[in-house]
Amino acid sequence: MFSTNPKISVRVAVSLLWLTFMGVGFKAFSQVLAPKRLSTPIFLDSIKRAVPVIPKVIPAIGLNADSTQIDSLQDDSDLKSTVQYSAQDSTVMDPGGQEVHLYGKANVTYGAIILDADYIRLNWKTNEVFARGTYDSTTTKWIGQPIFQDNGEKYDTKELRYNFKSKKGFIKGIVTQQGDGNIRGTTVKKDEENNMYVRGSMYTTCNLEHPHFFIAAKKIKVIPEKQVISGPFHLVIADVPLPVGLPFGFFPVPKKKEIGTSGIIMPQYGEEPNGRGYYLRDGGYYWAISEKINLNFTGQIYSKGSWGVGLASVYAQKYRYSGSFSARFNRNLQGNEIKVLNRPRNDFSLTWSHSPVPRGTSSFGASVNIGSNSYNQFNETNTTRYIQNVASSSVQYSKQFGQFARMGSSIRVNQRFPDRSKQKIDSLGRVTNTDPGSLDAGVDFNFGINQIAPFALKGGTGAWYESFRLGMDFNGGISANNNIVYTDTSTVRLGFKLFNPPVAITPESGTSTTYALNAQTLPEFIKNGQLTGRFSVPISLPNIKLFRYINITPGISLSGETFTKKFKYTYMGENKVKVDTLQGFYFANNVSFSASMNTRIYGTFFVRGKRVEAIRHTLIPSASFSYVPDQSNLYEKTMVNERGDVRYLNRYRTIGGNLTTSGTSAAGISWSLNNLFEAKVRPKSDSTGKQFEKKSILDNLSLNGSYNLLADSLKMSDISLNANAQLFKNLNFNFSANMDPYAYVKDPLYGTVGRKINRWAFSEKQGLARINNINFALSTRLAPKGSDKPKKSNTPNTEEQQRMINANPDAYVDFNIPWTVNVGYNFGYSRQGLSKAITIQTLTLQGDFSLTPKWKFTYSTGLDVVAKAPSITNIGITRDLHCWEMTFNWTPFAGSGIRVNNYSFEIRAKSALLRDLKLSRRRSFQDRGSF
Repeated sequence: MFSTNPKISVRVAVSLLWLTFMGVGFKAFSQVLAPKRLSTPIFLDSIKRAVPVIPKVIPAIGLNADSTQIDSLQDDSDLKSTVQYSAQDSTVMDPGGQEVHLYGKANVTYGAIILDADYIRLNWKTNEVFARGTYDSTTTKWIGQPIFQDNGEKYDTKELRYNFKSKKGFIKGIVTQQGDGNIRGTTVKKDEENNMYVRGSMYTTCNLEHPHFFIAAKKIKVIPEKQVISGPFHLVIADVPLPVGLPFGFFPVPKKKEIGTSGIIMPQYGEEPNGRGYYLRDGGYYWAISEKINLNFTGQIYSKGSWGVGLASVYAQKYRYSGSFSARFNRNLQGNEIKVLNRPRNDFSLTWSHSPVPRGTSSFGASVNIGSNSYNQFNETNTTRYIQNVASSSVQYSKQFGQFARMGSSIRVNQRFPDRSKQKIDSLGRVTNTDPGSLDAGVDFNFGINQIAPFALKGGTGAWYESFRLGMDFNGGISANNNIVYTDTSTVRLGFKLFNPPVAITPESGTSTTYALNAQTLPEFIKNGQLTGRFSVPISLPNIKLFRYINITPGISLSGETFTKKFKYTYMGENKVKVDTLQGFYFANNVSFSASMNTRIYGTFFVRGKRVEAIRHTLIPSASFSYVPDQSNLYEKTMVNERGDVRYLNRYRTIGGNLTTSGTSAAGISWSLNNLFEAKVRPKSDSTGKQFEKKSILDNLSLNGSYNLLADSLKMSDISLNANAQLFKNLNFNFSANMDPYAYVKDPLYGTVGRKINRWAFSEKQGLARINNINFALSTRLAPKGSDKPKKSNTPNTEEQQRMINANPDAYVDFNIPWTVNVGYNFGYSRQGLSKAITIQTLTLQGDFSLTPKWKFTYSTGLDVVAKAPSITNIGITRDLHCWEMTFNWTPFAGSGIRVNNYSFEIRAKSALLRDLKLSRRRSFQDRGSF
């Protein structure tokens, strides 16, 4: 039966030895099969026809037939790590032991490299791995296509060949993410430095298999998490190539951060037909420097020669501070045509916000908003800022020294922009204004010792003298402004006119109280500065409890002030007073006594209605008394007109005076009455378990005034009335009024205002009091029920992103809400004495609505009821296109003719954050511009 040929015997022995070695050295079968003799040989798939192999049968030991077994091999080659591999279907090894074939959800792991595919082939001789998917003839789709991961970088491919030793690879049909974008390519070569050389490439931020838009290039080089270098490229939108591109490209691609990824900002296109012409605006580059700070570099250019640049940044240090910064410069050519004679107008704007997180004993904060006088009118792209007439800025620092001492300093700048009613535009579109606006700037500092109780005993005995407290405050600073004199609105009502000879203005020719601030007037601005210092020693005397319910708090204050200039007044005749400014060092001291008292009175009215059980009224009366024995060193007694009227004019603080002071001493009583109204109601349903709940009816209704006991006349001050409430949950109501209790009579010396006399208004049949001003406002927001509930997002927001959205709700279009309507009504009335009343009445309307889930229309308009003319009106359309968006804005009406018919059109990629939230960033509109 057996052969006696020695050659055959040796051959059989070698074969048996080889099979024994293979059975001991490898466990390559991923499934444990029941013992079975095979009558026919097994062949590998069509990729490579295998030598017939009878696999070694391994008895089942407690494993299911469909389990996956992981094998590993430490080869004797130059591989530095163990190769682990597995497959769900089957694992087949070539007879030569140089190749392993993995079928069905195969996996190979080598160090930081992970490869998953439906089919993988390992070659130990060449140290190569090959992977591809499997074509499913039933669904006509490829399944299990290779997914390659290297150090966290993920690559979706169609076919892959990789060498473990050289770390080089060749890939077909790659899709990988770099930063916020996806890179796709037909063929890719990967070198040992992990760089990729991609042919037939496209870059996009769209995450769909068939992207809506992409940048196409024949060849690019990708250095992961660093940069992408490309040859000629162009933009493709909806499979339509656009003539937008460059002959080469260099794109930094840093590691993906919460603040986004660096990249190009596409510009906005539009036209200002009555102004600067066609434009490309707010295009530039976004630089994500780190998780703590980013930078925005933007620019704009107009067809009629105007241009602008901008720099913006957002920064944050966790648990310490956060802030934002923006600087813009625009060089605008005036007029409708480009002419050499047209003088350019340089405008700038600077904003800075810095908010510290309370910690430690020191704090630094800033709120800066400064700009040139004409920036808002001609360049601002935000509605609120466009109509803004004033701007305030401050930078503060404070430090606490233990429990007893403190210090602080601040820089402040207050601006009033020119009155646009005094603006004139000529036929060429050039703008002039007789009102230069005003500027007040200063640096302040303070140091104080917190009040201490020098007579308090340890543990406290409750004695009255233990509440005696003593402190000290010192503050000062330097300030300057471009004010000239008080004329029409202030000193005319005093019955005279003031003028300052060094300033080029006379009472007859000048009605403005300020001069234009420029290089020529800067010396006058500096000369107008005032250095001051003030100290005070507040002394709190023991509190007194009167009738158990009234709290009385007495106090004494010693104070003194230093000044570097002093005003001297001289009557010049003809109802004119000359003001001389004396430079020097001056000191004025003062002492005052005060006492205040307050209490609370409650009253309940039982209604016992269907839902309203009762209404509670809370009355909070308070009064304070102050006495200043002598203040003659602060005022100068001066005759002001031919009639011989005498006024006490301020020597140090401001040019001018007042009507109520006696000039030598003052004693006043200030009072206020605050009212709160609340209702006790039954809830609509008892699901909350509460029997009653409180509802606010009127949040505040207050009346305030004061009375000077030592004034020779006009002892009563103006009376102010304030009220605010939130009605029906979403209707906000605000009201304020100021009333003068005295009567006015006509007097040529006092102009159209008239002269205030020491008689009550009601005694002269001028009403209970003369109304100086009234302001009334109503506003509401309407939206579908439940729209105010927070929406769930597929991607959790970072703290910075959520804070940005919550702080600027009007800056985003929310496609989840089908419609919103914001309505506002404002009424203003003002009148000085007998002069003509000025009435302001406006209606505002703003909102949006969705025709479809992808189309959103926005609108913003208003009506000046008095002028019977529409205010700034903007109509906008936003189209949500998944990974990018299209916006169009049109301004049919505007307060300025320069802004009428302005429009803008923009197509830009949408950030991943807004895509997940279904939010679209409103591009701040010019006149209102764009979303």
